[in-house]
Amino acid sequence: MGKKIFVSYKYADDNVAFLEEYNHFGLYSTARNYVDYLQDHNFSGDDLNKAENDNEDLSKFKDTTIKSKLRDKIWDSSITLVLISPNMQDTLKKEEDQWIPWEVSYSLRTERRNDKNSLPNGMIAVILPDKSGSYSYFTYHHNLVDDDGKTHNVRVINTDNTFEIIGNNMFNQKEPDYDIMQGQKVYHGECSYIIAVSWEDFIKDTDTYINRATDLKENSIDEYDLQKKLK
Repeated sequence: MGKKIFVSYKYADDNVAFLEEYNHFGLYSTARNYVDYLQDHNFSGDDLNKAENDNEDLSKFKDTTIKSKLRDKIWDSSITLVLISPNMQDTLKKEEDQWIPWEVSYSLRTERRNDKNSLPNGMIAVILPDKSGSYSYFTYHHNLVDDDGKTHNVRVINTDNTFEIIGNNMFNQKEPDYDIMQGQKVYHGECSYIIAVSWEDFIKDTDTYINRATDLKENSIDEYDLQKKLK
């Protein structure tokens, strides 16, 4: 049986790399174009992409109506993909007043409807490349030397460069496995409930990341300190 997928993203963020087949008049691409790509190439068979369609303009509805529609979509899904993009945050608005944090919060809830329980979704943060094709606004690699003098190429995730509810659900394993290198923590294993992956790696092996998120949701969720509420 496939997984039902909900995608959370900043629809009009155009500070993303150009997609050859998916763009606006050959001039630029937006985060929405990346959702279109996923719908066409990565979700097929039993997988059901729960992202809204282009002709489903939720902005014309009142907030309460939008939330009702989104609650239904998220409640009926088991995995939430959050597309990380450079301008996903509106710095002039509180986090609680923006849709992506609300969708992440609702994805992590436990709710009962019609005698059925819906547990927290598995979570994947898919990092989109910026206009220059770089992921460095959110993740990059650098070298650290351990106590034995061995050099390690370590991935850094800039959790401060996203919504707080996303950052707080990364590196949130209650008893993580880590080393200290040059005064910095270097984590091992599944240290984050929200798995972070670059766009290019995700589209190459989508099933692996979906399965990882499913495994955390179904078998290891108690190992994580989940932040479910918006501050």
